Amino acid sequence: MEFKSLTNIETSFRQIRLYAFVFAIVCVAVSGYAVYASYGFAKE
Repeated sequence: MEFKSLTNIETSFRQIRLYAFVFAIVCVAVSGYAVYASYGFAKE
């Protein structure tokens, strides 16, 4: 049982890390688009 709970913790940690990585990519994309759009508005 101990090893099974350990693997569950490992897989859940891997899932959390994946979600955090995807969330970071989305944040970078949104902030990059915001900077690009602000430059577009500044040029007008």
